[in-house]
Amino acid sequence: MSSKFNLPQFKAINYRFNPETGYFTKTEKQALESSLMRLPYQVKIARTQADKIKCNAQRVIFSREMNKSGTYKFFTGLQETNLPEWYIGNDYEYINGKKVTSLILFNLTEGNSQLTIFYFKRFDKRTHRDRVEFAHGIIPIISESFESV
Repeated sequence: MSSKFNLPQFKAINYRFNPETGYFTKTEKQALESSLMRLPYQVKIARTQADKIKCNAQRVIFSREMNKSGTYKFFTGLQETNLPEWYIGNDYEYINGKKVTSLILFNLTEGNSQLTIFYFKRFDKRTHRDRVEFAHGIIPIISESFESV
């Protein structure tokens, strides 16, 4: 990997699977230290049921918490990267009336019992192909840096 690769800022958030609830829950350390409030305390991964998920995501990840409108506070498709245990998703928010997207990488490890989310706040790529190319470039870097995650 070239040393000229510009590493965008991101936060790494750890979750552990709770077989009793079926949800991944932020680890105690993450719940206390995480400054990234866009990611919920608990998330669940399920097979896609809607035909409208972009890029043919086979699975989705969503929060336990719901909005007043009855929608999930957090919801995105898990798009494959062609790298084992790594997926791409996104999150969006409206800032001054403009939709701003944040790219997210998901890493499932330890037999799907641990989930690490790498959240690139307000950073995205234009196309799915560009996102996959970005993932292939950055995953080796963040994997090496966060082996203990």
